[in-house]
Amino acid sequence: MENLNSVCYVGSVTEVKVIEGADNIELVVVGGWNAITKKGEYRIGSLVVVATTDAIIPQKLSDGIGVTNYLRKGQRVRTVKLRGVYSECLIIPISNVPNSYRYDGCDCMELLGINKYEPPVKTITLQSGGRKVKYHQNPNFHVYYKFPNQKNVPGMFNEEDEIVITRKLHGTNARYGIIRKKKLSLWDRIKMFFGNQWTAFEFVLGSHNVEKGSDSQGFYDTNVWEEISNKYNIRQKLWDHVKDTYESETLETGFIIYGEIYGAGIQKNYEYGLKDIKFAGFDVEVDGVYQPYINETVHFDCLDLPQVDLLYQGNWAKEEQDKYVFNNFIDGTKVPHEGVVVKSVTGDRRKVSKVINPDYSIASEKHNYGDSH
Repeated sequence: MENLNSVCYVGSVTEVKVIEGADNIELVVVGGWNAITKKGEYRIGSLVVVATTDAIIPQKLSDGIGVTNYLRKGQRVRTVKLRGVYSECLIIPISNVPNSYRYDGCDCMELLGINKYEPPVKTITLQSGGRKVKYHQNPNFHVYYKFPNQKNVPGMFNEEDEIVITRKLHGTNARYGIIRKKKLSLWDRIKMFFGNQWTAFEFVLGSHNVEKGSDSQGFYDTNVWEEISNKYNIRQKLWDHVKDTYESETLETGFIIYGEIYGAGIQKNYEYGLKDIKFAGFDVEVDGVYQPYINETVHFDCLDLPQVDLLYQGNWAKEEQDKYVFNNFIDGTKVPHEGVVVKSVTGDRRKVSKVINPDYSIASEKHNYGDSH
């Protein structure tokens, strides 16, 4: 795959399956993706273009291949269940792309004008003394690694891989860190001259894409990221932990924890039965390196902060993975869990992917759960 996070690429049909009780349709499998198609349209080995869940299809293209009425609002590919079988992608005939693009793994998003739906990012200007202040992002406060859907990389894991499977929460991403400052002020330099080397660092918090405040530039008046920080005393816990664990002279870019904020008011109609909001961590980065799972767990234990639920640890097996994807519901409800995250115990970013519960995708559209991350 040219782009592991592509939502539109060329693939080969690996299986064609009969759908029990259906005379005119069948199930076509491309890599890890399933699509219900007209019977006889495709054969094993056929090259096709796959548009995956949440791909936004230009109407000219969808009209041309006769699928506009099957798309969800906003021209997005949907997941459906028909006769007990899931269809999670749209197959576009290979004739829609030039010959030079007809090879396995070719990213066709730009060519076909197809984009991945992303919830809009709100940018807010800080207020200081009643006036607007321009906020400068700290480049050392790294955005969380965006890992692929496992259906795009079906061969990522094998039975020799030691992995952890954790619950994927449907909320909003959060990150908190003790980060080396982008620029030192004169006062910073004076304090460092007199021995306070930690002056070169600051506490920073933010969402997945946007910083929401820092020690040096101030914080927004109201936001869930700061509310969680205050609720769990994250700022003080991070400072204490980092100072106890590292030397300021050897820590390069900084220490960052990543997690999910979930609960009341975070995602529409999907609140886990909570009347407040909670935080659960899922990764730790030190100087730009994601930590092995055992180190991650030690860090969160030392910080006295909750982690996402560990569902399984051991050698990867499809059957074991599926136990935590299908027929999994939020406790005491019939609301399906979003899915799981599968990652190598080593922290290697080449070995991490998400698996979305197809029943969640269907329910999300029906009940308007908000946007997945």
